[in-house]
Amino acid sequence: MVGGGGLQKVERNFQMAFPGKKEKKKKEYKDKLPKDTPTIEDVKKKYGTVVWCQYKACVSNKEVEGLQRTTGTILKRLNYKPIAEQEHIWDGICTRGEIAVQYNELKMPGGSKVKVPTCFNGASNKTGYWDFSQFLNSDGSPLGGNIDSQHVSDDGYGGLDSNSIYE
Repeated sequence: MVGGGGLQKVERNFQMAFPGKKEKKKKEYKDKLPKDTPTIEDVKKKYGTVVWCQYKACVSNKEVEGLQRTTGTILKRLNYKPIAEQEHIWDGICTRGEIAVQYNELKMPGGSKVKVPTCFNGASNKTGYWDFSQFLNSDGSPLGGNIDSQHVSDDGYGGLDSNSIYE
């Protein structure tokens, strides 16, 4: 291009977003305690009864820097070696004053029932989320019909109507 002015060719940058779970930082399968609380008894004194929790979306789940336990330690089986170590690292604790645990009964595909413990107090910090799919009929049309925001003609203003003043 001569003269440095006018139109310029612009390169396109394509960006792609991959929605889904964020990749977790890999942790070492090892018990860790912070320097200010070198024993589990010190952790109990500072935070109360320690309830390890993996529900990261809960507002009461707190990750303390340098504090984590392994499933083997919690089960008091030090020779326990899990297949998926990352899923057996507990690094979040519940900071609620009171905790309630309930059992939800799940029906398995074979018909058997299994009771699964869940935290009754679990609360996520996600607010303001609306699932707009609930406002659709089963065929995908809007619930209650469609209310047009403009005139129903092709251009939206009635200019192509047979009785229009613009003809």
